[in-house]
Amino acid sequence: MRTILIIILFTYCLLLTDNISSASSSGDIRAGNKLYKQEKYSEAADRYNQALKQSPDSDIAHFNLGDALYKKGRYKEAIDAFTKALSTDKRDLEAKAIYNLANSKYKLGSQVANSDLNSAIDMYRAALDDYKRAIELKAEDKDAKYNHDLVEKKLKVLLDRLKDQQQDQDKNKDNDQDKKDKQDGKQSQDKSDKQKEEEKQQAEQQKKQGTEGKDAGNKEDKGKSASKEEGKEAQPVGTEKDNSKGMTPEEARMLLDAYGQEGTLDDKHEIRGQSGEVLKDW
Repeated sequence: MRTILIIILFTYCLLLTDNISSASSSGDIRAGNKLYKQEKYSEAADRYNQALKQSPDSDIAHFNLGDALYKKGRYKEAIDAFTKALSTDKRDLEAKAIYNLANSKYKLGSQVANSDLNSAIDMYRAALDDYKRAIELKAEDKDAKYNHDLVEKKLKVLLDRLKDQQQDQDKNKDNDQDKKDKQDGKQSQDKSDKQKEEEKQQAEQQKKQGTEGKDAGNKEDKGKSASKEEGKEAQPVGTEKDNSKGMTPEEARMLLDAYGQEGTLDDKHEIRGQSGEVLKDW
């Protein structure tokens, strides 16, 4: 009997603690809602977080926190809050949470579109899936249909931009390859030209050396001819040829031939707002 009383007392204490915790959570949510309506979104978020400390599984606290974070432009955190709110068993709350989740994903995608186009595209696609789910949960939700069509068009714009970027990258890659090929070709041509120049200089040097050898031989022949002519001039008076008469025309021609030969070298539209305002937790 005593054991039963202890169990009953323990159970009562647990229930009392839960009720106190729930009451405290509800009080924080009401306080947060008041701050939210005053557009004090950061303070409202703090109160919703306080409520979640008391009731971590509160779907309403998660939903309202998502609303406050969305208003502050903290879309990544809002996505987390709305995702947790989806654990609710209330169909209407689920529809609102999935709609706001879609809006948050679209907003986050818009924030990063200029710096991370692929991530933005992923966010837009995820938003479209959530809008579809919101329409399934609430077929008469015109805002969800409107936003779905709008984000679908904006997704196409991003996909076109991505395609243009890829084409530009491919073009730049081709230009870089062409530049490299031209540079390699120029280096090869320069090497070939240098080799040809060296071969030309070597050939000219060899030709010059051959010409100098030929000139030396000509000079030797000239010396012999000169000696021969001197011998002729030294003949005594009375010989057949009288030196006083000078050279004959034939001799003059031969002398010119001997001395005159010298060799030469060859020369907007925007999405519609959140689904409803913050919710009460009675």
